[in-house]
Amino acid sequence: MGMLEKLCFGERWGEVVNNNSAFSPAGQEGETDLTEINRYTLRPLTADEYVVFTLDLCHNQIDRHFSCFPEDELEVIHKKVPGRPLMERHDLQGSLPRGTFFHSTLYRQGDILSVRPKVYVLRLEENRNFIANIEGGIYRETSIGFSFSFPECSICNRDIRRCIHVPGEKYEGSLCYYRMRGVQDVLEGSVVACGSQGTSFVSEVRTHILNTFGEKGWFMLRRGYSEGIDKSKAWCME
Repeated sequence: MGMLEKLCFGERWGEVVNNNSAFSPAGQEGETDLTEINRYTLRPLTADEYVVFTLDLCHNQIDRHFSCFPEDELEVIHKKVPGRPLMERHDLQGSLPRGTFFHSTLYRQGDILSVRPKVYVLRLEENRNFIANIEGGIYRETSIGFSFSFPECSICNRDIRRCIHVPGEKYEGSLCYYRMRGVQDVLEGSVVACGSQGTSFVSEVRTHILNTFGEKGWFMLRRGYSEGIDKSKAWCME
């Protein structure tokens, strides 16, 4: 894919956030998921017919292509993700979706703002290996397929396809990159082999601890704090 194509049809990477089926959501959250999922089905599903995964799809940091999403564009993406398909390797020609995104949130951790959607995948025989590879950490990273209209140069604020600046180069000490503005559509999210945004696996339990206790949560996890925590669900790869 050439530079012009990348500017017109972007690929930006995050990683699957592990939400293993062994600890699928229960209670009110699980019921909420089921209600939202059934908005996209032709018949009502039951909770044992699908598995839910949560993943970071894109964020506001400069990536390996020296591009980034402004936060207001992440707001647009966040609203457009529900209802879009989960694909493999952006293959829109030879394969059909593996799942459907049904919910999205904007997740902030420090300076990083991420689009963090949920996707459901049916527990069909044809999806058995796909689900197992996600749960086993083999299929880890994700990418967003989208279109946008204006690649804004960080140095001169002009269209980077028409200015003299080169992404990745420095000008008077300032790194040149481009901001992806004017997001028009989200086409799909894909599982890919290699991503570029550097996020890591977390479990839903781990995320809850960090959100609830902040910096104290890190010490709780590192010291093996176990009161009310099932440590088998609080692992991550760091």
